[in-house]
Amino acid sequence: MKHLLALLFTASLAQAVAASPPSADAWREANERVDKAGGWKAYAREIQAEKSPESPTGAQALLSIEDAVKKARSVEPAREQTLAAVSRKHADYPSLRDHERAALTHEARMVAQVSTLYLAAVAAQERVTHRQQVAEVASVAAELATRMQKVGNLNVLHQAEERLSAAQTQRALSEARVSAGAAREALIRRLQLNGAHADFRLPARLPDAPEVPSALSTTDSVLLSVQTTSPEVIALQSEVRQALLARNEAHAQVQHHRKELLPLQKQISEEHLLNYNGMIIGVFELLKDAKHQTEAVEAYLRALLAYWQAEHALTPTVFALREQLAQFRRDAWK
Repeated sequence: MKHLLALLFTASLAQAVAASPPSADAWREANERVDKAGGWKAYAREIQAEKSPESPTGAQALLSIEDAVKKARSVEPAREQTLAAVSRKHADYPSLRDHERAALTHEARMVAQVSTLYLAAVAAQERVTHRQQVAEVASVAAELATRMQKVGNLNVLHQAEERLSAAQTQRALSEARVSAGAAREALIRRLQLNGAHADFRLPARLPDAPEVPSALSTTDSVLLSVQTTSPEVIALQSEVRQALLARNEAHAQVQHHRKELLPLQKQISEEHLLNYNGMIIGVFELLKDAKHQTEAVEAYLRALLAYWQAEHALTPTVFALREQLAQFRRDAWK
């Protein structure tokens, strides 16, 4: 999107400040001057400087998802001592003591919860970045509309619409920042961090989904197909199948966005740029397309987060089925 905006702005600022349509040579010369001055990015910074000054960056330590799980484990040292001596082989599960199986089940729930909170915080932070891009584009559009209206190249209605759009995107950006702060604090509370330990940074983006979702282990697949008259086991088997379906469908949606929707959006944007260069569409149509690009990326981000949430929700459900069968149908493990 940055490349697109750089192209469109260097070709549009001359139009915004001219009282009448410039000649081709004058247009080109004006574009070159703006480009040498730093293009749209320098102009956007000028507009936004007083509204949102940049915050100084500190030397914060990166908190990985593995670090987060490790910190959560450290809060319960007694359970960690129990788990240190427990076999994690699927075949050994029925022979474990009750408190050992309970520790494993608790750990599965803990890892799922912490991972979900962590990924939600990363996604919320990434959403702020995209909302900032949308707000920046809208701010440029509003400023261009104001300048063009002053010199008579745009009517008051269009100018008001662009200003309203800019105001709405600023509101959305503020809401995204609040949501990101809440997601980060939820993670901090779960990890029981304070002081300098609560001052960490997160990855800039969510991890990509694998090409193929992970499969159940052979043992768990057998447990899922065990026949019984037990309502509890039947219910848990149903929950596992439902969790698997949700995970697989979420993965399919990620692939749909990655392989179909995003490439189509890219193709549409490229066509818009060609139409703009051919003076078939105007600068505001191109700015609108830039917003659509960011919205497409945000939709992919939501799908990606949904996949990881479904992936982590699956494990505790499988452990619940293991525990139920370990108590009442140990023969199912043979």
